[in-house]
Amino acid sequence: MYEVFEILDNNEHEEYQNVLSDIKYLDPDELEKFVDNYHINEMIGRQEDKETARKVHFLVHILQIQINEQRKEKLTEITKRQAPYDSSNLIEVEINDNQLVKMDVFNLSNYNIMLNDMVYMICPLNEGENSSYWLSQAIFKQQIQNNLNFKIRLDPLKEIPKDQYNPMMYKMHVHGKPLDWDRLRALRFDDFGQWFNEKEYEKAGFTDYVWSPKKDNTIHFTCEEVPKLEYNGIQSSRYFHAIFDKASGKINHCDGAIRFYTKDELTNRVQFQVKDPEARKVGKRIKIFQFDSKDNNDIELGQDDFCDLAVNFFVWNQDVMNYFN
Repeated sequence: MYEVFEILDNNEHEEYQNVLSDIKYLDPDELEKFVDNYHINEMIGRQEDKETARKVHFLVHILQIQINEQRKEKLTEITKRQAPYDSSNLIEVEINDNQLVKMDVFNLSNYNIMLNDMVYMICPLNEGENSSYWLSQAIFKQQIQNNLNFKIRLDPLKEIPKDQYNPMMYKMHVHGKPLDWDRLRALRFDDFGQWFNEKEYEKAGFTDYVWSPKKDNTIHFTCEEVPKLEYNGIQSSRYFHAIFDKASGKINHCDGAIRFYTKDELTNRVQFQVKDPEARKVGKRIKIFQFDSKDNNDIELGQDDFCDLAVNFFVWNQDVMNYFN
């Protein structure tokens, strides 16, 4: 989406006139609502042409909505090979039933996902184009530095020639620290909690978690960030699951997903806590990544590495960050 700003900075760009035309015909009432709701005037305080800046931000917002709707359609399409795996470059690459692909298929140099001079990205976790950036960095660390194999879901809308790929870099670092694992080992009953988000302008309504001890000497961790019922956008959650092996003190399975809800499904979901079976019966789950010790010669994830994955998966969720820190 930053390309729109770049185009307007270059009046010789082939799309320059098209962008000018687009911002000329924006709905003024909707523009005013957008500026107020997203505090745009505060963002553009130092810019000279504030009216154009407001319109450009609104245009980017509209385009982002359209792109996210298109991505949702691709992710929920009923077909054996969803995009981008149906491209000529990926058609021979093996994927599983969840549309996940092994990372070791790709050239991962410079923390890129590349095959035959085409670059791919892990699918975003919400409407933010960069929402999977920090998760990607955490997974790259495990895959490259620790030689652990992960499966990932590629963004269905991204297949970029290497010579046209200009990645954004972000400075924010997100770290997770170990929990009280000794206390968790001693659990006999479910340990669960819920955090409500009081920030009206944010998508998330609340976040549920549960540690659930099982008879096979494991404890299952499940956490879901659930959107507000009144959220005016794509109703999707971030859903994280892991299995803690009490004998080894490590994680033998870990996966993250997004879940799409209809209005009725979300209305039903918010009546339950993530520990309840009813909470897991609604919505359409799209896996984004998965780790299994069985794919790694029974090598398991360490506690610190698990915490890093969790907080980077839930980036921008302060409650999750506080919990793991």
